[in-house]
Amino acid sequence: MAQYDSIGTQYDIIKTTSFNKLERFNFRKHVEPFLQSPGNKLLDLACGTGFYSDLLLQWGAGLLVGMDISSAMVDAARARISNTPYKDQAQFVQGDGLIPQPYSSTGAESFDVVTGAWFLNYASSSDQMVSMFQTISMNLKPGGVFVGICPHPTNDLEPFARGTNNSAWAKTGVHYKYGLELPGGVGYKLRVFGSSSSSSNPSNGSVEFECYHLKKSSYEEAARLGGMKGKIEWQTCTFLDQEWRKEVGLEDDDDGWHSLQEYPLLSILLIWKE
Repeated sequence: MAQYDSIGTQYDIIKTTSFNKLERFNFRKHVEPFLQSPGNKLLDLACGTGFYSDLLLQWGAGLLVGMDISSAMVDAARARISNTPYKDQAQFVQGDGLIPQPYSSTGAESFDVVTGAWFLNYASSSDQMVSMFQTISMNLKPGGVFVGICPHPTNDLEPFARGTNNSAWAKTGVHYKYGLELPGGVGYKLRVFGSSSSSSNPSNGSVEFECYHLKKSSYEEAARLGGMKGKIEWQTCTFLDQEWRKEVGLEDDDDGWHSLQEYPLLSILLIWKE
């Protein structure tokens, strides 16, 4: 995706935000239990600069293959992991999640877990979402599981988009601006803004890019059509404690704090292959 070749490692600005603390807590809570079997194999789709690939290895992944569409991101991921104790457990390849193909030298159905930390949100249509799930199911072993970070699951997107646009999420370093509804009413195009600036470091960079928020039903229908036949679980965002609320400057702003809870920007999606 061209926007990521130009963004490159600048994308990691988002990983320095208070928002990422929340995201990381939720992702780890739901993915780590699947990484405790010795010798497990994991495919990390849309691995970006390897931020979560690194953490997944720390959390227990045995062997990891990271895939991203951007060559700049793949190069950054290789460089990141080369400086860790896990360098011999990981490899990174360039690929397109919209073109289903196996990402293991042993062929299809080779991975115990497939992750997608912000992968499915790049589908701009139901057809693209089906292709992404075909990529997931093709690579998962029978009984394997997909764990993804996704937008909040809802079929009532219009009020959610409006509420999110007026929420206090910018306080966390990341916020969304929903734009035009997509053809067929399947979802919305949105722009993501990330900034690591804070009161202690007021000018430390920013990044922005585009993605999509499709309806909950679109995700679930695409999963089935893409070959994922097992249980579907949506885990809504679990918020951190009062210390985090204070960190984002909302300790005395009940309306702002409630806007985060009413319009959460993330969820964790778990789907078993069968």
